[in-house]
Amino acid sequence: MERAHQVLKDVFGFPSFRLSQGDAIARLIELDENALVVYPTGGGKSLVYQVPALCLDSGITLVISPLISLMKDQVDVLVERKVKAASLDSTLSADTASWVKAEVLSGNMKILYVAPERLNNEGFVQMMSQVKIALLAIDEAHCISQWGSSFRPEYLKIARFCEEQDVERVLCLTATATPAVVDDICKSFLIKKEGVFRTPVFRANLSLRVEVAETMDKKLDILVPLLKERTGPSIIYVTLQKHAEDVANSLMSRGLPGILVYHAGLPAPERQRVQETFMKSADRIVVCTIAFGMGIDKSNIRQVIHLFMPKTLENYSQEVGRAGRDGLRSTCVMFLAAADIPILEGFSRGDTCTERDLQLWLQEVASKAPSSDSTLDFNLYEQSKLYDIRSNVLNLCYAQLELDYGFIRAVTPFYSIYEITPRGSAERASILNDKSREAVTIRTYWRLKGEKFEINVVDTAAQSGADRTDLARKINRWEFDGFAQTKPSQVRSRYLLLPNKPMPKTSDEIEKVAVELYAGMRKREEDGVAKLRHVLELTTDDECLPRNLSKYFGGEDTVPDDGCGFCTFCTTGQGPTFSPHVVAKVNAKQISAILNACPERDDPRLLARMAFGITSPRLTALKCSTNHPLFGSMVNTDFNALVKAFDVECAKVDYRGTTPPPVVTKKRTYSQTTSTRGGRGGSSSSKRGRRW
Repeated sequence: MERAHQVLKDVFGFPSFRLSQGDAIARLIELDENALVVYPTGGGKSLVYQVPALCLDSGITLVISPLISLMKDQVDVLVERKVKAASLDSTLSADTASWVKAEVLSGNMKILYVAPERLNNEGFVQMMSQVKIALLAIDEAHCISQWGSSFRPEYLKIARFCEEQDVERVLCLTATATPAVVDDICKSFLIKKEGVFRTPVFRANLSLRVEVAETMDKKLDILVPLLKERTGPSIIYVTLQKHAEDVANSLMSRGLPGILVYHAGLPAPERQRVQETFMKSADRIVVCTIAFGMGIDKSNIRQVIHLFMPKTLENYSQEVGRAGRDGLRSTCVMFLAAADIPILEGFSRGDTCTERDLQLWLQEVASKAPSSDSTLDFNLYEQSKLYDIRSNVLNLCYAQLELDYGFIRAVTPFYSIYEITPRGSAERASILNDKSREAVTIRTYWRLKGEKFEINVVDTAAQSGADRTDLARKINRWEFDGFAQTKPSQVRSRYLLLPNKPMPKTSDEIEKVAVELYAGMRKREEDGVAKLRHVLELTTDDECLPRNLSKYFGGEDTVPDDGCGFCTFCTTGQGPTFSPHVVAKVNAKQISAILNACPERDDPRLLARMAFGITSPRLTALKCSTNHPLFGSMVNTDFNALVKAFDVECAKVDYRGTTPPPVVTKKRTYSQTTSTRGGRGGSSSSKRGRRW
């Protein structure tokens, strides 16, 4: 550990390790064992892999991180400290990406950041198979667990990658994890009990308050005086993007100037400007969605406000954890309003499609003829619209076909459309005079768009018999040679059919898988609603709120026996009095109104979504979504009761809709002969026989 202490001091400028950083690092570099670190945001998680990366004599440290912006921030800081670090992501130019890959293969790169989706890229997997991965660090590791609130299917593939690449040691990092999530992570990466390092959720300098206010005006009546008394920066979390703009305007109209706004719908330069302004400020206020805060390391945030109830206790814990990192007294206020609950419930309900649509989607996947390299490819955006399945859910379904059933394996995706813009007249001439077979084919099929050309390489391959990959490679070569700027679009996801487990073919086989997938969806839906109710129960309980939170995360013994002394219960002697909205009975007239507005009768859940106010691709296409006056008109009615009521109506006409179901065809529309160098995403042989 002497070398680790020297690196900490010389490279990072810290005199000593904090929390259990030193113990976790020792486990990695001295015991050659895997570890899990559960530290709050800003607790120094990144040092636990950055220091070992510079201590290990050989091999690269590969960091899996879900956010490109976070990767770039980390890389910039490391490069300033003269550490050989880089990220490999979709924003890099061809030249920069080539340089990064060359540095990795040469052994010069010490730390490489990638998104989990990169593990589906055959070229990347093949590259990593040629180097030693001394340490693999997984940021936001709670995304691995299906018990977690932020489950991402891409994370499930990391353990397989570790096994196939014979990764020497693994470090998982997260800010929040319940005991069940910790167990999931440890099982996935063979982390022993003594390899778990965590800090208590309870922080004595945070005052956790809960306020009941049924309207926005009442919320602002409580909030504005609090903001005017602030002694440092404040973060105000809202649920929807439009809330952020509205609340900021309302606060400014009440005498609070210069309110910052941040959400994912803003252009990237504006988001960057807002973040930088907030980081430099002494007392600015930002109104934001949960898109703000990842990687924010600002010690003097005095207030974190949840103007709307958070969806989960995990979200709440992580977000209030951004306050008072300097140890000074800071206030966190959560507002409860009955009217807000259906919006949050809709987030959980909205991810469940119908069993019928799931079965139709699976029919297309199972019946599609593979290309000559045994791959299938699909435009998931088009499938989402066609089958009324949200894109994030569709990704999960494909991951289940891969991980749970073993039918397919995700490999490198590709683009259908390329926009080609010559850099000048000389470069344009070079493109036009290119005599290669691929260039001639491209010029034959492209179409002029002003000063640009556009080509669909998929359609061109089908019509000309050319190889799609060769066409794309030629276009990329023009960019690499400086002849043109290219802009690809319409990505198609690609999957390799696995020989050991053939796809279901008969209607019974397809139905069986669809039923199982649907059952999993319904369980996740109800689990999401249960998590929401758990937030309500815990925050309104006649008990110290930090104690309840600590109990949920498995560390209740860290809170004093007589409570924190500062939360709503500890200061008033009782929890807040709150009554969730009274569930209305199913109203026959309202049911009739929805039926008159939406003619479809093949999907009771579609009608229930419209009544409750949950968007879906199909409702949008039917113009029965957010702009329709009846959208959300039955939001106070139990959602499952609505499904039952509409099921009765649909059964009367034998579940017939006005629009025919998607037609599944077995005919392939084009030829694709992409080479799959790298096989199924990496070698399954193990160099040292170690399993994860």
